[in-house]
Amino acid sequence: MSQPTLPDSWPTPEDATFVRQRETVVDDTPPPPAPPPPDRRIGAGMLLAFGALVLVAAGIVIAWLLTHQRDNTKAATTVVVTTAPSTTVAPKVAVPRFVGMKEQDALVRAGQVGLQPKEVFKPTKAPKGTVISQRPPGGSELARGATVTLVVDSTATTPTLTTSSTTPTTTQSATTTPTTTAAAPPQPQTATVPDVAAQKEAGAVTAFGNAGILASIVFVPGSDPLGTVVQQAKPSGTTLPYHSHVQINISRGPNDNALVPVPNVVGKTLPEAVSGLNASQLRLLYVKYPVTSRAQAGKVVQQSPLSGAQAPRNAQIVVYLGAFK
Repeated sequence: MSQPTLPDSWPTPEDATFVRQRETVVDDTPPPPAPPPPDRRIGAGMLLAFGALVLVAAGIVIAWLLTHQRDNTKAATTVVVTTAPSTTVAPKVAVPRFVGMKEQDALVRAGQVGLQPKEVFKPTKAPKGTVISQRPPGGSELARGATVTLVVDSTATTPTLTTSSTTPTTTQSATTTPTTTAAAPPQPQTATVPDVAAQKEAGAVTAFGNAGILASIVFVPGSDPLGTVVQQAKPSGTTLPYHSHVQINISRGPNDNALVPVPNVVGKTLPEAVSGLNASQLRLLYVKYPVTSRAQAGKVVQQSPLSGAQAPRNAQIVVYLGAFK
């Protein structure tokens, strides 16, 4: 069989027999399946963890609120406790039995227990200068610094002259003549209140003491310098029983100086009293006071103001120093 003859050249586009073909490669292999979308749902474990965190946070908040509320309660309680002392009353002291005591001894005893004696003089048949009654009675209780009234006998006594003599004896050598010994002059029965207006405390107390009056010091607000007399309870010229107490109001100063508590110096010697008052930023002013016991000589038997009272810083506290006669 004979083979067909091939043309000498490639067909051209004009040749009717030319057919243009584009080779197309078709991949019939199916594509791989797409991966499933991510699961955005919250699992049960995550829910439990989230719930636990919420409970912990809630517990912390509740605990903080409870703690804060408890702290506020404690603070309020502290304020109440701090202010409580301002409402407390003065401590009570037992009132001694003064009836039958000598006036000076009764005044000393009253000062020792922290009471302010108020004397009322009345003539009776009891020995002169003896306490015949008191108010309130012994054994009762009063606040420290309160006043106890002492009724003291003030019967006037006629000065007496003690005389001792011997019977004259005549001998060849000597003759004995009667001798007369005079007793000490009696204590005055009355005293006249001097005028101490506008004086300094030291001068006023000294003037009262020289007149036979005992000064009771009370510090009051005032525009005058510290230690200046503002007022006296009894006007000058008033006649009172000897050694009566008369109140003198003393200025605390124009700056209203800070108050400090007055310590108790009754029963102390003068150096001890000075040291005790200086330790409290106070000064001492003393007046001699007659006592009948040697044990009281040289010791403070009264003070004014009394212990526990308030006095301005640098003020003078009057003390009565026992002098045995």
